[in-house]
Amino acid sequence: MLFTYERRVQFYETDAQGVVHHSNYFRYLEEARGELLRSLGFPYSALREAGYEVVLLQASCSYRKPLFYDELFTVELTLTELNRFFFTFNYAIKKGGQVAAEAFTRHCAVKNGRPASLPSELTAALKRYLREPEGGA
Repeated sequence: MLFTYERRVQFYETDAQGVVHHSNYFRYLEEARGELLRSLGFPYSALREAGYEVVLLQASCSYRKPLFYDELFTVELTLTELNRFFFTFNYAIKKGGQVAAEAFTRHCAVKNGRPASLPSELTAALKRYLREPEGGA
């Protein structure tokens, strides 16, 4: 299943050339992840209250087309890895149906400073967004 987050480019996110500065794409990814978790009933605040931190291990973004001030865009995300400790999201940032950027982030759940299993309720909820491998299971 695909989760979609919609947003508009703000003026302060653009650089001297009038395009979104590359660092802001990672903010968009984080916003989309946060909204996905919130929609599942697990906002970051609830995870932190339960003693969990969601640690970013790896992030990569490939830029295809620039985003400009006031453009409406979407961040589509799917889960491509989900196991006891780790989970990975793939993203497509799109404007007008065209891919502006493709990215992925890999995360680990941490509790008391050590890798920890995700809460079982969160794992079950996230499984809805787990993309099946190409060519079936």
